Amino acid sequence: MEPSYHMDVLRGRCQELPEVRSKVVRVFVSSTFSDTLSERDSLIDTVFPKLKDYCREKYGLEFQYSDMRWGIQNESADNHGEVEICLNEIKLCQKYSVATNFVVLLSHRYGSRPTPASIRASLFEQLHQIISSDPNLNDDAELLSQWYQKDTNCVPAAYVLRPTSVLLPNIKSKDLHEMKQASKEWTKINDRIRTCLRQAATKSLEQGQISASDYDDFFISVTEKEIVNGILSASNVNQRTLCFLREIEDIHSHLSDSKASKFIDVNYSNDGEPIIDQEAEQLLTRLKHTRIPDVLQSNNIYSYKVHWTPKGINRRDHAEYIAKFNEDFYNEIIQQIDSCAKARIMIVSDPLHHEILEHAIQCKTYVAKFHGRTDVLDKLEKHIKNDHENRPCAVYGASGCGKTSVMAKAATEALKWWSDRSVSVILRFLG
Repeated sequence: MEPSYHMDVLRGRCQELPEVRSKVVRVFVSSTFSDTLSERDSLIDTVFPKLKDYCREKYGLEFQYSDMRWGIQNESADNHGEVEICLNEIKLCQKYSVATNFVVLLSHRYGSRPTPASIRASLFEQLHQIISSDPNLNDDAELLSQWYQKDTNCVPAAYVLRPTSVLLPNIKSKDLHEMKQASKEWTKINDRIRTCLRQAATKSLEQGQISASDYDDFFISVTEKEIVNGILSASNVNQRTLCFLREIEDIHSHLSDSKASKFIDVNYSNDGEPIIDQEAEQLLTRLKHTRIPDVLQSNNIYSYKVHWTPKGINRRDHAEYIAKFNEDFYNEIIQQIDSCAKARIMIVSDPLHHEILEHAIQCKTYVAKFHGRTDVLDKLEKHIKNDHENRPCAVYGASGCGKTSVMAKAATEALKWWSDRSVSVILRFLG
């Protein structure tokens, strides 16, 4: 632990502390599904058990992994909540993991690009206006109004995609035929909604009415959204995230193979021939060769080249590659664990420091939820800054009125109140 950090804790400077005391290494594994099965299966069988042992035996930590590609409950799919669930899980990994919290595996698939489940009200109304202003798109405008409902409880207000079963109740039917018919109908509607929103977003961008970020939300994949949250907009990424890139050198020559579409994004021509999905490929290229390298240092990015087989990428035909991938994954993760865990505040041999730290984190927890009470804080500030006042100050009130939170806030504000002096704050919570 850095001496300066140690001293800050002793002096009651809680700003840089984590919100919780965690004893887990929790890693979110981001990838597209069908093309990385071999790697993810191998991690589960071979690497993760070793990491569990390493964390437990060396640091007393619990290793956990989160792979959302193994399925999300039907209720979440009906409410279009899959993306939100994944992004919330990333936040949990970032919050609780004491070391690595995000790893991405990428190859030639860009992944699913779903219709937005929620659109900021001002943006939706702007796009809806563009669509409704075209007489040829009246049906599309009506479709958007039918499927998106304004939610004023959101801040800011948003238009939320209604649950599929509200307008297509048979999608939950126990009758298999009815369910399939409803599912086909939703696929058509969903494609139409997505297309008209993208067209409106493109026109709005050309007119300079929306930002590139707002535009991207209608086009980028779930995987890229995960990467945006896990790497591109995250902190300490070079200490806590990794990227593994796999290139199948000859896959473009085998698009007609039965398994090729599971490993690369393709469309089909009018005569049924598979062709590269150019838009998806361009977005994937930008992600792999520009967006990620702009944020993540080269030491955190591993690249591999493999050859295609009629059975795709599998653990038998690509055993050498899988073994190398497993080795790199394990070694890099334990390096990050070693680096982070040794500096982590929870691993403290000094009992006094450990105890002080508990109170400091408790203080930060109270302050995070604190709002208002400026009148009480003003009185405390006047008392503390009065050079002629030597009497102790007591804050009293009915049980549950927020006395502890006020004192925690005052403890952190005292450093600002005496910004021109060297001040130490002794924190102690009782009860």
